[in-house]
Amino acid sequence: MDEALVTTVAALRHNWFDAHYVGTGEEARMWLLERLPPGSVVGAGDSATLKQIGAWEALAARGNTVLNPFTRELTLDPEKRALMRETMRRALASDVFVASVNAVTIDGKLVSVDRVGNRLVGLLFGAPRVLLVVGQNKIVASAEEALRRVKEVIAPAHAGWKGRKTPCAATGQCNECSSPDRICRATLILEKRPGLTDISVLLVGEDLGLGWDPAWPAERIEGIRHRYQQVTWGFPTTSSLA
Repeated sequence: MDEALVTTVAALRHNWFDAHYVGTGEEARMWLLERLPPGSVVGAGDSATLKQIGAWEALAARGNTVLNPFTRELTLDPEKRALMRETMRRALASDVFVASVNAVTIDGKLVSVDRVGNRLVGLLFGAPRVLLVVGQNKIVASAEEALRRVKEVIAPAHAGWKGRKTPCAATGQCNECSSPDRICRATLILEKRPGLTDISVLLVGEDLGLGWDPAWPAERIEGIRHRYQQVTWGFPTTSSLA
């Protein structure tokens, strides 16, 4: 295991998170299945990482009820917007909330930035158990570096692919905008595990989800972009909620 992964797992445990490591996305999917009873209700936070490892399909096939507000059907059909919001609320009261985060610091903090905020609420308080799957590409040096990466990498790439009409989608650079389509509206930094929520973090020795260091080789960055785009989709109008 890479030294950064070893250090990060130890730091997460020091901050009272239950932290583990596996080498591959396939192992990550099996880890989830082992920790979720077949009859449990699973709430989904929007996550390219969980889509990439086939988590939702595997859980549904095993018999779990998966409350996922972010299916293609719900996010693209304006007439199902009320159902999407209701599913978001129900997901927060599930047996287990499953998601990812935008970054994990090497000293064991979890950093997330949202447009709607349902994922942030799910990490703080709601379901008694939270399971987070995080690729190695999301490990950063500090909370400050995590927020820079959100502004300089994640938000522009995500907004551009989703068809958001924001300055960062057009220029690739953060402008601290007031656009109605702005996606970085709420920020959560978990320095320690919240008192009444059992949070397990699984670090995976693969690049998963959206996030990279701009100094990395272009081939690695393009691979992360390509795998992200394979499991996500844009919106036909900017009025969509996601």
